Amino acid sequence: MSNVSSRCVVAVLSALGLASVAWAAPSEAQDDPAPSASAAAPAPAPPTPAPKISDDDKDKLAPNSIFVEGLGAAIGYSINYERMVIDDLGVRVGLSFLSIGASTNAGGSTSTAGAKYVFVPVTVSYVGVRSGSSALELGAGVTVLYVSASSSAAGVATSGAGIVPYGVFLVGYRLQPVHHAGFMFRIGMSALVAPGLGLDNPNPSKLGAIPWPYISMGASF
Repeated sequence: MSNVSSRCVVAVLSALGLASVAWAAPSEAQDDPAPSASAAAPAPAPPTPAPKISDDDKDKLAPNSIFVEGLGAAIGYSINYERMVIDDLGVRVGLSFLSIGASTNAGGSTSTAGAKYVFVPVTVSYVGVRSGSSALELGAGVTVLYVSASSSAAGVATSGAGIVPYGVFLVGYRLQPVHHAGFMFRIGMSALVAPGLGLDNPNPSKLGAIPWPYISMGASF
């Protein structure tokens, strides 16, 4: 009888040992964590650094300007484009158009007269004497004037056209943005030089000059 009891105890203990092994296996599998997705993903590439702006570029004037000039090189007004060809030297080309007409009626006869003017100013300005966006402007150039005139009186009509160039010299103050787009401003005095110009008794056969102010407003970019 004791042998039978011993065998039963051994069988029960053996069964319990197998069960403990079976229960331990899943728990050990659960304790082993799966690799995370973040650990498996590759590291992101570092951001590309922005290009560094040199100190010389930071001090450069905005290279392009569009502005309207009152008085100045075209006498009345002009619309202009300027390009800084080098750091401190700008070349300006402008355009202006004026049309003047008049008529009179005397003794039943009407007389008419009219003239058209086209101004093309071309100047070069030096702005190397400056502090930041404020500069002393020194310039010179030429304005090409095309004149077309016509008249009609007593049944007779006449017309004529011609080209008249005159010199331009200027000195003034300029405000122009540095290294970015912004407001552009100019003000100063110019001298218009051509034969026949003068404040008192101009002589068409002699070279003369008249002082002429100018003011400009526009944008640089």
